[in-house]
Amino acid sequence: MDVMQEDAPFALLEEMAARQVMVEICLTSNDGILGIRGNEHPLNTYIKYGVPVALATDDEGVSRSDMTNEYVKAVREQGLDYLQLKRMARTSLQHAFIDGAALWLDGKFISIIQPCAADKPSHGGPSRSCQQFLASNDKARLQWQLERAFAEFEGHY
Repeated sequence: MDVMQEDAPFALLEEMAARQVMVEICLTSNDGILGIRGNEHPLNTYIKYGVPVALATDDEGVSRSDMTNEYVKAVREQGLDYLQLKRMARTSLQHAFIDGAALWLDGKFISIIQPCAADKPSHGGPSRSCQQFLASNDKARLQWQLERAFAEFEGHY
């Protein structure tokens, strides 16, 4: 929340983007505890500078919020669109503390790693080499499942 109060905040944002330092954004908590919401929140500044961001919640029992509510707030209060929300979901898994290699080559989510590069989550199951890779990499397997869910959802629209 305090990034803009740092010395040289824009240089810091550029460095965070270059180093792929992910920031978890807790919109409900920031509003309830700090009174920071809407245009006062630095989320869109992080996005503008290419800092990886993901939505999160604090203790759901205390904040009375869940991930669905955080996504709704991101749209209603921050003006984010579907592609930004999709990127944030991908970013969350890319930076998650989950065993194994990632499905994506980097945080730009353009290229998939070699064993699965020719496979498309939206078109049937993965190839044999991709299946083997996914079987031994929990993170990549979860990312593959997320991509399948995106493809299924997007297929309806």
